[in-house]
Amino acid sequence: MNLKNLKVRIPMYLVGLFIMTIGIAISVKSNLGVSPVSSIPYTMTCIWGIEMGKATIIFHIFLVLIQLIILRKKFKLISLLQIPVGVVFGYFTTFCNYLVSFFPTPDNIVIRIIMVLISAAIVAVGIFLYLPADVIPLAGEGVMSAVSSVTKIEFSKVKMAFDITMVVISGSACLIFIHNLGSVGIGTVIAAFLVGFILGIINKAFGKYRDKLLGKVDESESIAESDNSATPTYVITISREYGSGGREIGKLLAEKLGYKYYDTELIKLVMEESGYSPEYISKNEQTPGKPMLNDFFEWYQPHNGDIIPNINSLFEKEESVILNIAKTENCVIVGRLANYILRNKKHIYNVFVTADEKSEIEKVSERDNLTKEKAAHQVRKVNQERAEHCRYFTDTEWGNAKNYNLTINSDDFGYKNTAELIRVLFERKFGLEK
Repeated sequence: MNLKNLKVRIPMYLVGLFIMTIGIAISVKSNLGVSPVSSIPYTMTCIWGIEMGKATIIFHIFLVLIQLIILRKKFKLISLLQIPVGVVFGYFTTFCNYLVSFFPTPDNIVIRIIMVLISAAIVAVGIFLYLPADVIPLAGEGVMSAVSSVTKIEFSKVKMAFDITMVVISGSACLIFIHNLGSVGIGTVIAAFLVGFILGIINKAFGKYRDKLLGKVDESESIAESDNSATPTYVITISREYGSGGREIGKLLAEKLGYKYYDTELIKLVMEESGYSPEYISKNEQTPGKPMLNDFFEWYQPHNGDIIPNINSLFEKEESVILNIAKTENCVIVGRLANYILRNKKHIYNVFVTADEKSEIEKVSERDNLTKEKAAHQVRKVNQERAEHCRYFTDTEWGNAKNYNLTINSDDFGYKNTAELIRVLFERKFGLEK
């Protein structure tokens, strides 16, 4: 639990929870199924007639007991606060279900689906406020975090298994006792995937305004302050196509300038700061995978500071490392979207290195001992991944000349001369010629 700025965090947290229950109430009213986490309480309502708010409270208490059994001595007493949070969430659920009871129950399937879509959007808004407030997690999130912590299984996989388990239990119980799916339906599927997708859009559009309200400092904005000192640091970032020689050019450039060179070295630094394995970082740092699933799992990250592998949190760790490096030393950074991360830095020179595809294929084929066909596939695949990675995190086009001070084809001059040209232009821009 974060104890800073509680005057803002707690109201935002409670408002977020309340908005979430409005969305849940609308999904219940649609009668097309509720989200996986809400499916068990709603099943209890369908089968035993327990009011859903009370069922929610009972379910939260049960989930806290599960955490106690799983974690045993590692269970933190502060996690017991999930019970009163569950009580509040339950009463919010009761009140919101009461509010929507005044609206007629629709029979038209189109209207019911629209209600499900509206429900998903409202829940996303609630999570947008609730989760970053970082007060106390809901018990469902606590259980998933506990299982991930004990089993060392990635949180996203635990989350998927948890949701499937809730849906299977709910659907089976309803079929056995009331002979229909009850709490499970198309609305369950829509909620499972659409909420995270909508939340990703909201976060990108309004996340920075929310974070300012919470008092979170944007490190990328504060880096400009270090440039105003008597001895500012200079950074050259090199973005490059696969097989264009950007890495080799970066090393040559760093040697010429006497600057520190960062490429694979960043993996070690990120590993030290985050605890992620080097294999995980190397595999995922420049590959967004499936953006919708990334958005989907991102909002389930635990409150308790556990290290959960996730490409969004991995990018944040790399961003923090790059910002710290840029404040303290002159350097050349290859890749990692450093040009975007350091966009507010004054003394920065951004370069994009390209090459003819034929020469990229030949280099990759020779370097990795691949056939020309496999090398061609690899070049196109990696370049596509880098473009998607850039678009996912920056909403900009990778390789767009407007995003760089210099775009250069390494085939025109060779690696050594390309590095020398970059050095000359960089030093001329900042008046560093000797």
